[in-house]
Amino acid sequence: MKVPLPLRSKSLKKSRGHPSCSLSLLLLIAGVQFLVIGKPFPSLLMDSRSFFNLAEEEFIPEPHVSCEFNDTRSDYCELAGAIRVRGSTSEVFIVTPRRGTTAGDVVGANATWIAADATSWKMKPYTRKGESRIMNGITEFTLRLASASEAPACDVMHEDVPAVLYSNGGYCGNYYHDFNDNIIPLFITTRHLGREVQLLVTYKQAWWFGKYGEIVDGLTRHEVVDLDADARVHCYRSVTVGLRSHKDLSIDPRRAPNNVSMVDFKRFLMWRYGLPREHAIRTEEGDEERRKPRLLVVTRPSRRRFMNLEEIMAAAEDVGFEVTASDLMTPAKKQGDETVKDDSGQARMAEASATVNAFDAMLAVHGSGLTNLVFLPMNAVVMQVVPLGRMEGLAMDEYGVPPRDMNMRYLQYNITAEESTLSELYPRSHPVFMDPGPIHKQSWSLVDEIYLGKQDVRLDIARFRPVLEKALKLLR
Repeated sequence: MKVPLPLRSKSLKKSRGHPSCSLSLLLLIAGVQFLVIGKPFPSLLMDSRSFFNLAEEEFIPEPHVSCEFNDTRSDYCELAGAIRVRGSTSEVFIVTPRRGTTAGDVVGANATWIAADATSWKMKPYTRKGESRIMNGITEFTLRLASASEAPACDVMHEDVPAVLYSNGGYCGNYYHDFNDNIIPLFITTRHLGREVQLLVTYKQAWWFGKYGEIVDGLTRHEVVDLDADARVHCYRSVTVGLRSHKDLSIDPRRAPNNVSMVDFKRFLMWRYGLPREHAIRTEEGDEERRKPRLLVVTRPSRRRFMNLEEIMAAAEDVGFEVTASDLMTPAKKQGDETVKDDSGQARMAEASATVNAFDAMLAVHGSGLTNLVFLPMNAVVMQVVPLGRMEGLAMDEYGVPPRDMNMRYLQYNITAEESTLSELYPRSHPVFMDPGPIHKQSWSLVDEIYLGKQDVRLDIARFRPVLEKALKLLR
């Protein structure tokens, strides 16, 4: 029985059949072989096709493998040659010209991430490498060195496009982690390919690709493959397993392909969402009355709320800002006298990005709402209010460094015990106030429960006012 020839995919979202040998050449070979050995003509045509297919398939280039297993955030391997991916068994086959090839033959005997005599290794393609609780739920892929006869046959051949394989699981669904663990790593890993890349995704979540469709379409013009639902063997010349990740909500240009930076990422978002403002307003001293900078106060429906929001907004207006408060997650469009809501994630992203881009400064309590700072224009000011509980370092890493990497200004306000509603739940002598260290050491879930889950803030306006004044000066 003849095995069907592999489908060849040579253009975006389309495939075409295997090219057949020219009829005249087949007839010539058929006539010669029939005269010599008396081979029946119909079977000869089949054998001739098999001959040409075999000759084509027999050429297997020497593979090239480059892996990074020493990074604290993620593991990734860049594979080139004849690479076959089978999602149904979570395997990637690095096809070699001969049997018995080992890691030492492919990457050299000095490789520290795998034994030189190994013929396979395992990877979890997700960017929270150090968090075992999350990584336990990430699908593990086995990368195997195999000869052509040992590897599964190709069902689809993608000769003109490389692939990137990663997991869409983990913290997916948390707004901060969507950008930090997926979108920015995807940008780092694929942007230099100019949309000529195919994404191979395990734990692919359709709603996620709908919500962030504008971003995904800006990184690839090829169909995204759901590895968990596709039993076919996909074959490529180049595959990257895992995503590059550098730091929280940011990029290290020195380590990124083509030295892309967070400024490049910001401009990418402007392109994808059609955002008009690249730079924030620049005011002159005494000119604030005529051209007031706009301040967006990001509110939260629960946990870490501003309990005296009206006082905060009044103080900001008194300093010289035009102030608006929004949670950015409740879409609403006016149509006549009625409010029309569009609940699609993609619509919410388009509306949120446009809203944020119209402001010159942002104020928010530590939380995922601050992720929207990526849509602010350059030179804008970000003010983060840090709740009680020794959260200053975490707050700086997650939302303090990124604005500076995007040519924005950053101010951090650390509240006192008097400004925390935890003072209404615990006596001032309680370890929650006196010594948060042991709580952090005990478990992150306890930190999350107490300092992130039970706490709201009531800012001391007199103490906070200088932060607003400084923000205004930074816009001059």
